[in-house]
Amino acid sequence: MKRILVTALATAFVAASTFAIAANDNQQSSRAERMQHWAADRETMLDAKLAGMKAGLGLTADQEKFWSPFESAVKDADKSRMDAMGQMMRMRAQGERMSPIDHLEAMADRLSQGATNVKKIADAAKPLYDSLDESQKHKFGMLGRMLMPERSRFAMDMMHHHMGEPEHDGAE
Repeated sequence: MKRILVTALATAFVAASTFAIAANDNQQSSRAERMQHWAADRETMLDAKLAGMKAGLGLTADQEKFWSPFESAVKDADKSRMDAMGQMMRMRAQGERMSPIDHLEAMADRLSQGATNVKKIADAAKPLYDSLDESQKHKFGMLGRMLMPERSRFAMDMMHHHMGEPEHDGAE
């Protein structure tokens, strides 16, 4: 009888452990799946915003050649940002804990990469912007703001406010 009880308990323990591992794997898989859907949705939204911006600018045939480098720079910057975010989420999901110094170094790396990405976008945007007429330049500023992450738009609005420039609320 004792042997049957030990066998039953051992079987129950193995089954419970297997269930717990499967549940954890399923939770990790579901989290990864949600992240993939979210990233795909972001990419779709960025593509739509870029297409809307391009259509709104009404580029001439001569201006069209400047669009592709700008669009590529914006997409590359977004991919870089998403890759960094994905790496951070994977680390958290694996239970890796960062020291305060590690956090500061990771933040510095993200900010540095972000600055590099913004510079690449600015460099790619300059020839396009220089080719635009005054009406298109106005539209570029208004429509381009929609490409920025929410925090960046807020910071830009605050900068314009403190510099005495009108804030752009998209209603123009």
